[in-house]
Amino acid sequence: MSNYFSKSQIDLLAKAKSEKKYIHLKNENINLKEVMNINNLNKLISMHNCWDQKNFSLVLNKNMIPFSAFLTAGDTLGFAKTAPDPIKVENYIRKGASLVLNDLIYYSKEIEKLASDLQVITNGRCQANLYFSMQSHQAFAPHFDTHDVFALHCEGEKLWNIYENFETDPINHPIYKQELNDKTEKPGKIIDQVLLKPGDLLYLPRGQFHDALASKNGAIHIAFGITYLKPLDVFQYYWEQYIVNDYFRSDIREINSTDDIKEIHNKIAFQLDKILNNDKLYEHSLNYFKQWPYKLIGYDIEKIINDGVQYEITNNISILEEEKHLFLVNEKNKVPVPEEFVDITKFVFDNKIVSYKSIKSEFNDVSDETINKFIDAMKNMKIFK
Repeated sequence: MSNYFSKSQIDLLAKAKSEKKYIHLKNENINLKEVMNINNLNKLISMHNCWDQKNFSLVLNKNMIPFSAFLTAGDTLGFAKTAPDPIKVENYIRKGASLVLNDLIYYSKEIEKLASDLQVITNGRCQANLYFSMQSHQAFAPHFDTHDVFALHCEGEKLWNIYENFETDPINHPIYKQELNDKTEKPGKIIDQVLLKPGDLLYLPRGQFHDALASKNGAIHIAFGITYLKPLDVFQYYWEQYIVNDYFRSDIREINSTDDIKEIHNKIAFQLDKILNNDKLYEHSLNYFKQWPYKLIGYDIEKIINDGVQYEITNNISILEEEKHLFLVNEKNKVPVPEEFVDITKFVFDNKIVSYKSIKSEFNDVSDETINKFIDAMKNMKIFK
């Protein structure tokens, strides 16, 4: 079940993704408006030690500002490392610079939950970048992305231009990072203009030319980029199969004609066919596809506190019941379990991992003193690890 999208919205997004057509979803969920705002952004960028030239950048009138132009050693500001200087950054923003923050999934529980939603909907890998813009200052010229984009608008308003042209399945490779002036395919004419307001979502398939311009100061959107499994990834996944193939490791001794090249190509194709059309590998490929999305994992310290300290049974210890008596056994020893601990011991070995709380919940008629005495005995005998 989605945290942020209705069933009808999920269906619309799935259809747009399948057809590779952009779609604008107007907000139907108030929670989407709460994913990010100006106050949260202030708190975020004020965590100074989190930012460096890999995840913090400024763009003014389509030109990237060198990181060196706004960094500080942080000595006088209490930073533990070189980081963006707040005063210099604010001065650039006053001039109209846009702020770009990369890799934000784990910087906010709300962003993480939305990324998780999108991964479930798309079966893709998600990353999240934030863009803060001032009115009428464009950061980026018309361009396409090498991944699907789900742009969540969070603050202010921004007008997105959708262009007629489409780059076919671009990937994150230098070939697709050339300046647009060097490419044969240009954006073309504007075919649509979409005004995004807080809580709106715009889906853009990879390769769709677009640009955006803030129509109010302080516009914020988060671009959730989704990357899917590609045949190129499958080739890489099977790389070790190519390594252990005798022919692929053999030397090409001599080439005298195109017929020699043709023969080599035929042999390569034959070996690839043997590797790829192997029943044993089909299940591996299926699991690879299912496990493609990132495992988005956060901390839950509050649950640990509530559960209390946990104890795990050592692997080389087991229990043995003989003649109505219970014993702790390993390869060398067999120790009888005191009668008052028999039921608790069975419970512990059935569950493998326990805590004081779980034992007390199971045996609420047993005194705290007895439970603590049992835990201490198990620790002293190194049965708990």
